Amino acid sequence: MNAPSHQRVLLTGGSGQLGYECQLAAPSDVEAVAPARSVLDLADPTSIRACVQEVQPALILHCGAWTAVDAAEQDTAAAFAVNERGSRVLAEEAAACGARLVLVSTDYVFAGEGDRPWRPDDPVDPINAYGRSKLAAEQAVAEVLGDRAQVVRTSWVYGRRGKNFVRTMLSLMQQGKELKVVADQLGAPTWAGGLAQALWALRAAPEAGPIFHYSDAGITSWYGFASTIRELALGLGLEVADSSVSPCSTEEYPTPARRPAWSPLEASPEWADWGVAAAAWQDALEHALPLLLAEDARAR
Repeated sequence: MNAPSHQRVLLTGGSGQLGYECQLAAPSDVEAVAPARSVLDLADPTSIRACVQEVQPALILHCGAWTAVDAAEQDTAAAFAVNERGSRVLAEEAAACGARLVLVSTDYVFAGEGDRPWRPDDPVDPINAYGRSKLAAEQAVAEVLGDRAQVVRTSWVYGRRGKNFVRTMLSLMQQGKELKVVADQLGAPTWAGGLAQALWALRAAPEAGPIFHYSDAGITSWYGFASTIRELALGLGLEVADSSVSPCSTEEYPTPARRPAWSPLEASPEWADWGVAAAAWQDALEHALPLLLAEDARAR
């Protein structure tokens, strides 16, 4: 089924790393509305209701979320207010105006004990507050909207805007830091630009199933990710030669929130039917790094 022409789409989290890429990748037949946080505050139900009622979208791409994993342990109520309650109110307003809703979720809904990539129908069992809040969001939109809600789980997202692992590593490397990075947590980095393309492809498949997995291809550790960032930075001539990256264990690098040790996602086969093919994570990073650096240069 083809999406209607000139479809109005409401983007939440439009100033974040994924929301920004979705704006850049929006198809020509889409009117993408990406309100500022002052207009659409996911922690404020009144703000959400007013925004959706004004925009009257046919589709909501729900990219906005509380994503501060460690901070969610300290302020769980605030994380749930944004992720669960905010998503529920969005879904209620979507129901009122007849819109579909696509919720971007996370690999952190899984416990992290496994030996193969997670499938959409695998049992969920989050081990931190952030994961529980995102699972609650999945359940809320499904409860309210039924088959007019779809979930796309992804992992280790980075974009050209916003705070992310790539930008943090580059900053520390350019300071000549000796970095110890966790090597026993495995998953897949995901370039937000590729994920944005996948979300727009899903727009044209309103009758597809309820849950999809999308990440860049391959499996690595945070240490492997950081090491590749350094190699590519050296190749681009960045001053990171005085830095170093060495592996450490989760026990050597304690954090307020537990992280899953195993979180690779098995890509849903439907992506191929919609012309979406995830790049190898190393290739995606090589493509994205100059874009991220150019964004930083413009911001200075």
